[in-house]
Amino acid sequence: MIGLLVLLFSCKHDRLKIDVSKVDVNLNVYHTEKLIFVKDSSAFSKNLDYILTNQKGFFDIYTKHVLQIGTSDDPNFRYYLESFVKDTVISRVADSVNYVFNDFSKIEKQLIKGFKHYKYYFPNNQIPPIYTCVTGFNQSIFVSEYGVGIGLDKYLGSNCIFYNYLGIPHYKCANMHPGKMVPDLFYSLYFTDFSGNDSINDLLSNMIDQGKAIYFTKAMCPEIPDSVIMGYSTKQLKWCHKNEGRMWEYLIEKKLLYSTERLTLQKFIGDAPFTNVFSEESPGKTGVWLGWRIVASFMNKNENITLQELMNMNNAQVILNRSGYFPE
Repeated sequence: MIGLLVLLFSCKHDRLKIDVSKVDVNLNVYHTEKLIFVKDSSAFSKNLDYILTNQKGFFDIYTKHVLQIGTSDDPNFRYYLESFVKDTVISRVADSVNYVFNDFSKIEKQLIKGFKHYKYYFPNNQIPPIYTCVTGFNQSIFVSEYGVGIGLDKYLGSNCIFYNYLGIPHYKCANMHPGKMVPDLFYSLYFTDFSGNDSINDLLSNMIDQGKAIYFTKAMCPEIPDSVIMGYSTKQLKWCHKNEGRMWEYLIEKKLLYSTERLTLQKFIGDAPFTNVFSEESPGKTGVWLGWRIVASFMNKNENITLQELMNMNNAQVILNRSGYFPE
């Protein structure tokens, strides 16, 4: 009996595991790359006309800000777009995209499940249309008023030969795989819909803002492993759990929480192969992970606070104070 009580006491309720089976969402996914990467010139022209009639808002964002070839209103637009599509390297990239994502159904199911959670927590928010495309390795996820763009060429797999040609560091390539796409999308949505701070740009405010972003992403994707959500290997995640107390103690002892120095923020928040003040076994962005732990502690300690209310809380100090966060 005592053993059973200990077991029951030790089982913590995971408030992010919710039933969304009865939540209805209507998700529209448009595959832009399939329309413009065609061999026949007449088909290209016909498909482009269709895009400019039905998807012009998004397409102008894509071509101007991602491809940087201007908008469809520019006189030479069609020539520039066709030059991009027919480029030898880009054509090979498009072929790889078509091969890797020939069947998009699995990812679409993940997106639908994610947006069911989104609709559950934020019933008044609209579900944005999703546009897949080839970006010339310029962008992974980009969000606009017309919808969310996914650069499929940024998710071809960690061992993709193009990434090696481009000289992309290994620690970045490790997260350029299809499984990272859906978490990246919701992480980006956070910064479009909710991100904000209390006008204080110190390490703590950045940690909490990033921690909220990761917590939001996990809420949308509760079945995706924490390691994938953070972009860590399993070994790196274990290192963080093992050394959580030591990392937090370091920030306190060095009085870094309220530092506004750019290099300090970059050291703990920026993407990197490891956090150099700890060890080469540590991952980068350890400040982000600690921020996530603080936010999760806050939400577990304050079960009356909803996710929507958390998103509206912009005072990092209040969240820390009410989190009861104190790792051993």
